[in-house]
Amino acid sequence: MVIYSMATSTPEDAPRGMEFLYSLNRLNVATSRAQCACILVASPRLFEPECKSPRQMQLANALCRYVELANVVTDHGRGRGRVLEQPKI
Repeated sequence: MVIYSMATSTPEDAPRGMEFLYSLNRLNVATSRAQCACILVASPRLFEPECKSPRQMQLANALCRYVELANVVTDHGRGRGRVLEQPKI
């Protein structure tokens, strides 16, 4: 099992910037290591970044696509978060 925490509320608050926060390599390495489940912990605001360049759009798109392909396992009825299954790519 892998727990991948984004650890920031907004892209603007990320100490190392968008390039590190949305790193395609970090996301791929972390999620591909999961053997049974991958839990992504992130603020919903991270899926609505204000991109200012094509590179930023590319970075944010990978994370948004991952979540789009993931399966919701349960919502717990609280509306604050979702538990996702790792996408079958």
